[in-house]
Amino acid sequence: MRDKDVSNRDGFHIMSFNARLFNHYNWIENNNIPLNTKEFIFNNKPDLLAIQEYHGDYQHLLDGFKNKHIHLSGNNVGQSIHTDYNIIKKGIVEFDNSINNAIFVDLIIKKDTLRVYNAHFESFKVDLLNLKANLSSFKRVVNKIKLAYIAQKEQSNVLISHIIKSPYKVILAIDLNNTQHSFVYKEIKSKMMDVFELKGFGFGSTYDFKFMPIRIDYIFISPSISANYFEIYNKKLSDHKPISAFIDI
Repeated sequence: MRDKDVSNRDGFHIMSFNARLFNHYNWIENNNIPLNTKEFIFNNKPDLLAIQEYHGDYQHLLDGFKNKHIHLSGNNVGQSIHTDYNIIKKGIVEFDNSINNAIFVDLIIKKDTLRVYNAHFESFKVDLLNLKANLSSFKRVVNKIKLAYIAQKEQSNVLISHIIKSPYKVILAIDLNNTQHSFVYKEIKSKMMDVFELKGFGFGSTYDFKFMPIRIDYIFISPSISANYFEIYNKKLSDHKPISAFIDI
């Protein structure tokens, strides 16, 4: 049962955000998106920030954090983790035949060691708005969905295998590119807890999908970690919304 106390923003604060390359290609008609993103992040003061779709041209925006782990896998794009806590280990979890991946850091918080993953799973890459009403277009869409489903399943297997070998408690920030009804979500949920389910409210939409609100961005925690609060920010900085979890290690 969810705790109805929505005011408990105590504990370790992790923020996760698919920044969509800080609007590098001007998808949003607003030249101030990079600086607005920086302002938003530092106003909310996360203890750790996990960025999916990070772009290397904007490293200066997050120089306010003392420590970082950045992995760029192609076109100057990848995942990043930023924190003021000392990072005692950094790592990468590669996914076969994909530019997507996961990265992780180990941190010492008080007297405990914590492992934090930041992951981005394969996209379906389906443009429904421009879908043509013919058989060949339909077949292409079905093939894309099938390939993405297979890739996501393989990526979840690799990531879960890595997570269960962790010697420490784990937090996973992830753009799953799939909903809570999907196979990959249920696989991760069988090993970890979804902080939104514990402390979130409402439908929980995190992605600006034209046809209906969907939740594809998540923060999962080990069962031995306690959740205090979960927040989805209604900010137009990307096609995704930033999310935060406040937890006790």
